[in-house]
Amino acid sequence: MSENKSLEDALEWFNNHISSIVSKYRNTAIKQVRSVLDRIEELKTAAHRFDYSDLKDPDVYQNYATTIYNKTLEIFGEIETPENITYNILDSLNSDFKNRINAYTNLLAKYLSWLKRDRSYKNNVKNLDRALTRVKEDVYVFENKTLISYSEIVKYEKISDDIESLIEFVGRKKEIVSEINSHADDIAKITKVLDKKRKELDELTNHPGYLQLEKNKKELDHIEISISNKISEIKKLSSKVLKAAETKKVELSDYDKDTMKSLIKDPLTTLIKEGDGYRGVKSTLKILKEISSSPAVQMKKEKLNRAYENIEEILNDGLAEYQQKAKFLINQSEAINRKFSVLKMDVRIKKLNEEIGNYTIDRQRITLSLEREKEEIEEKVSNLVKSVEERIEEYVEKTVKLVLE
Repeated sequence: MSENKSLEDALEWFNNHISSIVSKYRNTAIKQVRSVLDRIEELKTAAHRFDYSDLKDPDVYQNYATTIYNKTLEIFGEIETPENITYNILDSLNSDFKNRINAYTNLLAKYLSWLKRDRSYKNNVKNLDRALTRVKEDVYVFENKTLISYSEIVKYEKISDDIESLIEFVGRKKEIVSEINSHADDIAKITKVLDKKRKELDELTNHPGYLQLEKNKKELDHIEISISNKISEIKKLSSKVLKAAETKKVELSDYDKDTMKSLIKDPLTTLIKEGDGYRGVKSTLKILKEISSSPAVQMKKEKLNRAYENIEEILNDGLAEYQQKAKFLINQSEAINRKFSVLKMDVRIKKLNEEIGNYTIDRQRITLSLEREKEEIEEKVSNLVKSVEERIEEYVEKTVKLVLE
């Protein structure tokens, strides 16, 4: 049975639940950290014997010795046992230890080689080397035993960290929502203007003239398809005759060539340009039929017969109704467009579209960055909640549902 918990309650419950598991690891880690710090204090004590700063006229070696002492305090100063123990804190502390040791080792390599030449520093050098070795040994144990052992509870710490992240995310989301709401009046003002502009645009684009233009376009498209269907085989026959004419196998006038090419490319426009009864097209089709009997024009009999049927239909005014209807629609559309041009409808529509676009951008800009951040947080929270719930169930065998509000 699942149990619903707020994020704060879930964090407290989970930390209490794992306290017995993690406490021994943390106690061991703290003990080892203190051991390293104790060794560092021993190193500082050993380095104190190199302090000759109270001498009025120290020699070069004594100056080197005092430098070692001062640098020891500088390099290993201000290291404290962390109040909170986590793997990340311990790992960072380990890196800090090693960096300090490396810096100190480089320092000693520079100055001890000189001091070792003077027997009076022999014991002090040995004591300092011995103290540094103890520091290194304890840091080695800390890195290769304590940290490795402590890694066993990282998975528990990660759940706690993730719940804390969820608390921060949810808190930030509330801040964002509050900030977005604070711009409500500005957004409302722009929205009011936008609605007015869109209404004006709708009134223009829904003008009866525009609706008629759209209707005419659809009818013209239908007519164009119908004409293309009626001359589909004629197009193929025209292509073969034109090809034969190019190779001089048949003779064809320039007018008939142009008409055939026009029928192949754009039959509707060809028909509209003709006068009523499209006599020019009929004349070319008669020529096409005559020439198609030439041996130079190779076409399957079945397709040729269909082409002849199409030609006969067109010669018998089979396209006359389409021609008249298309001319009427085009003339009507041109008249509407002329009227719209006088009224500057296109200019007004373009201006309204630009204004609507600008106002829309202005409105989005008010909270755009906040909305994006909110979406990013929501996605992170969604993924993290699912992950935390699954890991809690896996690690502590408890089914918990996190409540975000």
